[in-house]
Amino acid sequence: MLVSSEDFYAQYYDILYSHRNVKSEVDFLEKVFQKHAKRSVKKILDVGCGTGIHSVELARRGYSVLGVDASKVMIERAREKAKDIDNVSFMVADARHLKLPEKYDAAIAMYGVISYFTTDEDALDFLKSIRESLESGSIFVFDTWNMLGVLEKRVYYETPSTHVRKYGSLIALKEESWRLNVLSQTSTAEISWSVIDLKSGVIDTASHTLVLRLFTPRELKHLLRESGFEVVTMFEDYTCKPITESSSELVVVARAV
Repeated sequence: MLVSSEDFYAQYYDILYSHRNVKSEVDFLEKVFQKHAKRSVKKILDVGCGTGIHSVELARRGYSVLGVDASKVMIERAREKAKDIDNVSFMVADARHLKLPEKYDAAIAMYGVISYFTTDEDALDFLKSIRESLESGSIFVFDTWNMLGVLEKRVYYETPSTHVRKYGSLIALKEESWRLNVLSQTSTAEISWSVIDLKSGVIDTASHTLVLRLFTPRELKHLLRESGFEVVTMFEDYTCKPITESSSELVVVARAV
């Protein structure tokens, strides 16, 4: 059955990201908070939270968490998932214009949230909105694509690929192809998903096109500085490997000044 991409992502978010180790990623976040924050981290803002997989894990570890996402369907799914957890809440919001009533000790934006803001203006609005939501000395952690590393592997990324993921009785088949635009520093991704329920035999499908911004480390440092942050460090991934020119992804640790 063909499903709208928004409904599809909300329903199957956990299987689509089942290749990620959320607990390990939250372990990483806690280490960063302890090492680099200049204030005790108790309240965390999860921007672009999806169905709340990181929000819920952080709440289970004792943090007070607010998850925000532009998708009402995603937020409904997140609230359902966290209905028995008191110290996490969710709201629908545009990350570029948060205007929250209180400030937080840390913020996260996982799985390429900043890459959806393809213009400098939108990226700056996004970063400034988060800065306004943080106390001074707070830590902001996010990940994105590294233009240098992706360009080096251009043939790999522009070759159509298929990935299979299994989650309980569900099997997800992902078919994707990228087209890089070096001048605009964007990638257009054509993605098709099929999820098969082995118990019921139901097959749900969805297709969509994403245009994602690719950043260089130097660009990010400039944008963060303009938004009231200082860059503490950058990693290749959530295992604390240092970045190189060949790194396809960047995990950025910034501090609100």
